[in-house]
Amino acid sequence: MQENKTVDQEREEKKIDTSDLWIVPYADFMSVLMIFFLLMFAFAFNAKTDKRFEKIVTSIQEEMGGKIKKELIEKMIEEEKTNQMISKFDEIIQKQNLKNFVTVNSDAEQIKIIFKNPILFDIGKTELKPETKPVLYEIGIILKNMDNQIIVEGHTDNIPVVGGKFKSNWELSIARALEVIKYFTDTQQISPERFAAAGYGEFRPVFPNDTEENRSQNRRIEINILKKKT
Repeated sequence: MQENKTVDQEREEKKIDTSDLWIVPYADFMSVLMIFFLLMFAFAFNAKTDKRFEKIVTSIQEEMGGKIKKELIEKMIEEEKTNQMISKFDEIIQKQNLKNFVTVNSDAEQIKIIFKNPILFDIGKTELKPETKPVLYEIGIILKNMDNQIIVEGHTDNIPVVGGKFKSNWELSIARALEVIKYFTDTQQISPERFAAAGYGEFRPVFPNDTEENRSQNRRIEINILKKKT
């Protein structure tokens, strides 16, 4: 009987007290939360230089005992650049009172600035309207301070070109794209090597060409700022 009691006692001693195990996931959660707020702090006080931001993120990783992941740092830097760039474009558009004619959106591949009809060109024309050059100029200032590749696309509606020097909407759309590129390279001396022009004519509409309102939406210029691969 005494021997059985001793065995029972040993079993009791071997039992693990699990009442405090909640502390482990809680500590992990608090660590992740701290990292999140430290990164937000780094974003807020980014000194406009990748090196300083990289140093902040690296220090956080070292302090938390993690390995330094260069790919993660580069990805975070590019994401912050994208957010800052979109905010600057939005400020320009709002300042120029063009919210109804110019939109900015972003996906995994690019930042897209869309100029809707008739903000840049009159119907059938390829000369930039003088009143729209200030917004292009301010956008060009931002483009000049970066090195991303840029594709400028021209799009038209499906109404055939009649008369003039262009035989098709295809030719008209590429001429307009080239005119926008020429403005950036000539006026602000942005390197031509960074640009490519594309003309799609009426073949990539965003709306069916069945009403004048829809056709006006299809007549557009898109400036696509390609994101860097990380």
